[in-house]
Amino acid sequence: MDDERALRFPISEKVFHNTNAVTWFILIITGSLVYFHLVDKTTAAGGFLMDIHVIAAVIFTFNFLAFVFINPDRFYLMLDELFRWDMDDFRWFKNLGGYPRKFGIPFGPEETAPVGKYNAGQKLAYILFVFSIVFEGLSGWLLYLYREAMPRDFTSLLFTWHVWLGVVVTLLVIFIHLPLSIINFEDFKAMWKWGEGDMPLKVLKHHNPKWVEKELEKVEKTT
Repeated sequence: MDDERALRFPISEKVFHNTNAVTWFILIITGSLVYFHLVDKTTAAGGFLMDIHVIAAVIFTFNFLAFVFINPDRFYLMLDELFRWDMDDFRWFKNLGGYPRKFGIPFGPEETAPVGKYNAGQKLAYILFVFSIVFEGLSGWLLYLYREAMPRDFTSLLFTWHVWLGVVVTLLVIFIHLPLSIINFEDFKAMWKWGEGDMPLKVLKHHNPKWVEKELEKVEKTT
């Protein structure tokens, strides 16, 4: 039936994603304002921005650790999806999931290879995002707590990577991840609406047929 719905994002996954997104942008904005000398860090305003940066970092770190250790099944299911690749994932690159055609660019064949919960582009992006969360968290706290104890050259290199990895990932989110998410608006709405992240089953069957067939139908058969 057209009105059938299925769970795309459980509450725990939504809380992790959305808290991570909000705190990430707070961190990149406050950090960039000071790093690029738009606000002098020696002034009261600069000090206030750094206080906000640290508070956001605490929430950012706790959010990730809570998802990993309080709800480990969801975290490891996500990792399993991201690192499980088959030939259809590689075939996805033949036309980049048909996204170029949405912008009037006739790239590759019209037919798109079927995908699971995430397409190949999302898998690469989310692997980068998970790595970035871990690296930014570890490097940030090392710089905050042990800056004076670390060798100067290592501190400088770590700080450079901390800043520019954050900048590059943010640009990828703004110019690629976010626009493509909005194009698939039902998916976007499921992630950001209040409550469970359910969406129309017919949309899932169109965009994520292998996930529906292998995971959702398997759940239905066991209940």
